[in-house]
Amino acid sequence: MKPAKKKGHYNVLAVYSLMNCADREHFSGVLDEMANTSNWHMSTIPPEHFTKRSDLVNEHGEQYDGAILSLPGSDEVIARIARSRLPTVLVNITDSRLSARCDAVANVWTDNASIGESAARHLLERGEYACAGYVHEFGRPFWSRERLYSFRQTMKSGGCATFVFPETGDQPHTPDSQAFVDGLRRWVRALPKPAAVMAASDMRAADVIIACRQEGIPVPSQAAVVGVDHDASQHMRCGMKISSVELNSRMMGRQAVRELDYLLKHPKWKGRPHEVLIPAKGVFANESTSRSVSATRLVNIALDFIAANSMLALTPNDVVVHLGCSRRLAEIRFSQVAGTTIHKAINEARLNEVQWRIKSGDSVAKVVKAMQFKSANQLYRLYKRHFGKTIRAKPSVC
Repeated sequence: MKPAKKKGHYNVLAVYSLMNCADREHFSGVLDEMANTSNWHMSTIPPEHFTKRSDLVNEHGEQYDGAILSLPGSDEVIARIARSRLPTVLVNITDSRLSARCDAVANVWTDNASIGESAARHLLERGEYACAGYVHEFGRPFWSRERLYSFRQTMKSGGCATFVFPETGDQPHTPDSQAFVDGLRRWVRALPKPAAVMAASDMRAADVIIACRQEGIPVPSQAAVVGVDHDASQHMRCGMKISSVELNSRMMGRQAVRELDYLLKHPKWKGRPHEVLIPAKGVFANESTSRSVSATRLVNIALDFIAANSMLALTPNDVVVHLGCSRRLAEIRFSQVAGTTIHKAINEARLNEVQWRIKSGDSVAKVVKAMQFKSANQLYRLYKRHFGKTIRAKPSVC
């Protein structure tokens, strides 16, 4: 196949809403990748204005050579695109007419299985639970069901059965409806505790946290909650920073540009529609999933961390970050379980290591360097204060 004759430029339409953070991040990825496609003339239009046939012509009266649709427009304009051979990239759009096209079309999808699995693994790493729970997005869209499936499978491998809200598709359509509020409260109340809950979005995660507060269920100790989207606006609504699976929205935008660029440069290409899955970026850990473990286990986790890092100049804050809880809670648990403070536990572990190294023949200078003490004098003072005696130098050999 001979390569197509290249145009001086391509007129490209991008249908985007910039109302929320995820959409803006996604469009930022489009702009980033356009630096590698300098022959594009791009026009943008919000989906609510993408309604008629004339919208397929730019402001200069020129027809578009290709389009990126992150949201569908009207039925009329989508039907026209489906009948055409306009190179088109669909981003998280399901439409049977568009899906029926077998040429000049590509699909970029959020990997919802990756999102559900990421949420489950995050929760399983944070504690031990009597059960798992999942809260659907309104209308139980396909992506919410896909997230549930992988979440449920991963939690099952961790020994947790998953309860779902709602089980059927009759969920009320507004979060402030009394039927929704009452139903969610009953559901969180009935969950065996402690529970690990994933919500399909941060909006629904905020609903879960509010319902738990209304029922007197402490989050995260009795219900750890993780959402999706990393939407900081929901933190204020529920009064807590929500742990959230981060979508790789910027990468989706970049991939959409790459896919359309390929279609534009290969107009005679025919084959199955290309589909690309973009996995989750990771989990942003926050207050709603701070480690929900028993006091004894929390202290043991901390002591294991201190022992494994006794060669480093650890601080109590390093330990608290590893635990994923507040400094105040960690100190209370240390006092209750170990009868000491985090600072004293760190000093004890490090000085026991010092004593072992000195007895094994290491010099003070070598120990100071290896264990990141500020000076030999600091080590001498700490050693005498802890053991009640000075470090005895090895007798010199004549």
